[in-house]
Amino acid sequence: MGLALLPFVTLGLLCPVPSLVVAVKRHRAADWVAFAIFCAVWVSWVVQLATTPDDTHGTRFAADVLLIGLSTAGAAVHGWLAWPTARNVARESGAGE
Repeated sequence: MGLALLPFVTLGLLCPVPSLVVAVKRHRAADWVAFAIFCAVWVSWVVQLATTPDDTHGTRFAADVLLIGLSTAGAAVHGWLAWPTARNVARESGAGE
């Protein structure tokens, strides 16, 4: 649960971390792709933040909100759902069939 809360606590600044931890733990290509996507979202958010004036409104403000939302909520949901629990590990290994 702490891994899923990390993006909320840091307001999306550490959004790639849950995906990185999951990718290192499970060693699957899909997890590395998710990590790359969250890294791209993070880089986009930082660039958008650096180039946006303080008194922004309109489409630039909407882009800021979208990137913050993706980096915060998206990373938290991914970290929560992708974390390998005992039930998920048993299902993936074919145990119980």
